Amino acid sequence: ADPRGAPGALLTPVPLRAAELTGGPLAEVRRRNREVTLETIYRRCEECGAIDNLRRAGGLLGGDPVADFQGQYYADSDVHKWLEAACWQLAEDPDDARLRERIDTVVTVLEAAQDEDGYLNSYFVGERAARRWSNIRDEHEMYCGGHLVQAAVAHFRATGERRLLEVAIRFAAHVWSVFGPGRRPGADGHPEYETALVELYRATGDAAYLEQALWFVEQHGAEPRAIGGRDYHLDHAPLAEQREVVGHAVRALYLYTGATDVVTELPERTGPLGEAVTALWRDFTDRKRYVTGGAGSRHEGEAFGARWELGDERAYAESCASVAHFQWAWRMFLRTRAGEFRDAMEEVLHNGLLSGIGLDGEEFFYVNPLADNGGHRRSPWFGTACCPPNLARLVASLPSYAFATDADTLWTLLLAEGRVRAEVAGGTLELAVSTAYPWEGAVSIEVVNAPEGACGIALPLPGWASAPAGWAVDGAGVEGEAVDGFTVLRRVWRAGEVLTGTYELPVRPLAAHPWVRATWGRIALTRGPLVFCLEQADHEGVDVRDVAVERDGAWEVERRPELLGGTVVLRGTGLARPAPAADAPLYRPADEPRPAVERVALTAVPYRLWANREPGPMQLWLPVVSADGA
Repeated sequence: ADPRGAPGALLTPVPLRAAELTGGPLAEVRRRNREVTLETIYRRCEECGAIDNLRRAGGLLGGDPVADFQGQYYADSDVHKWLEAACWQLAEDPDDARLRERIDTVVTVLEAAQDEDGYLNSYFVGERAARRWSNIRDEHEMYCGGHLVQAAVAHFRATGERRLLEVAIRFAAHVWSVFGPGRRPGADGHPEYETALVELYRATGDAAYLEQALWFVEQHGAEPRAIGGRDYHLDHAPLAEQREVVGHAVRALYLYTGATDVVTELPERTGPLGEAVTALWRDFTDRKRYVTGGAGSRHEGEAFGARWELGDERAYAESCASVAHFQWAWRMFLRTRAGEFRDAMEEVLHNGLLSGIGLDGEEFFYVNPLADNGGHRRSPWFGTACCPPNLARLVASLPSYAFATDADTLWTLLLAEGRVRAEVAGGTLELAVSTAYPWEGAVSIEVVNAPEGACGIALPLPGWASAPAGWAVDGAGVEGEAVDGFTVLRRVWRAGEVLTGTYELPVRPLAAHPWVRATWGRIALTRGPLVFCLEQADHEGVDVRDVAVERDGAWEVERRPELLGGTVVLRGTGLARPAPAADAPLYRPADEPRPAVERVALTAVPYRLWANREPGPMQLWLPVVSADGA
């Protein structure tokens, strides 16, 4: 997304290629994404037939496109998401000939698969063509089309070529010939197309796409109810009147993301809609968000549950929902410049989003529970394979989310080692950032180039921080201005100056709202933006499900470069009861003497790194007991 110049945005992201991540854990994830994950997903899209479906639809491969179709009816979207991820990566590595060849191959396939009227979907061809747009609630045509459009915008921004952009333009023209005022009503059963239309507007400058995006957003809950009127599909009331986050978690968060885009572009016409997305954010973040940033508590329907319904072992927290949470939080931040949205981006990225990708870069979580008995493992692929390419496209585009600007200040959204170049205060500000964050709190920023006049460098003051980092320029302390979750340092900067500071990263036990019944009497261990858990692999001789901790217990931080690709762990002690016998009664008298407890050594690892070793139980929320085990 690139909401540059949006009337309702206080900030704009830095342009493509203006930022890069050069070291630290985020750069390592992106390296694996580039070297392993993109190739893995492309190969699996070939193996499962998703690309061949499109080849047959375009006459590039023999066989019957209906009889020989493989996979789910929305399989095209996996190809589109891979293509978007590959294009963001190509923008960073334009000399990668192999990646460029892969991209060109898929673009050629999509060009061939598009009908003369602009329609493009490899499932609804041949005898199934008569079903086109007959079930927009369930059959994901707009969803697939939205990912096609977003891939086209990424391709255009990365290469400057219009080949795929023209495919997207023809597709959008076809959709608008079917739906719109005076034609058919048409709320998107799986939102995604709304955001894509705003992106198409930003890429082309054609305001018609913005009007279409607004129309599709306002179709949710409009009369007549185009997709059945259920809250599951966000169709139970006009979105501008909705105040509780409901329904399918990914659908909902995608719709709120698209609505936020529309509000940002058309603030003077969307006041009630703007109030709605703000209220929906409050409901989500205050009542329905996991401590990892995960979203969606019910396996049934991949849906949000009731307020404060946040079970741990049965948490769904789909990886796609974490991607959507991150994207929505980013848009809300650009719109408001409020630090809580930056904090939310950081929280979900470092926990419930990156947990979806294994350290091998080849296996993925669809579901991200907060407790496990040892059976939940990442998989190489899924029958519904939305999550792997969605994770890949977010990771590939991470530098675009790392910084933003206003007229005279550069705002840092993601603390990570890298470089950034931005136009502020009438000149160019270029910074080189060195840090091992979030493992360590020290940050060093070299000013490589600076405008002649004064400008600001805004650095996060996260909600979890007990005090500002304490900044110095060339060793001399400098005072900054606290601005809603940031410290803004404003001065005339000179090339060669080095800005340093250190975030204190104490271990912070968190307790949930008392109405979250699943976590009553339990705490979660956090440090900085990271949430930690106990894995069985670190606890020989004691089952982590039988472990409790003292609320004020001491935890030491230890850097472990050899463990899980390099990480920090928390080391402390807990109290463990002997595991019950397999034939122990299900219920027992409450006054029955409790078994003796044993003090045991505990090692907590970052949640996003769990399930990368041998299978075994995992616990994030830990029961709290007194020193005698009571």
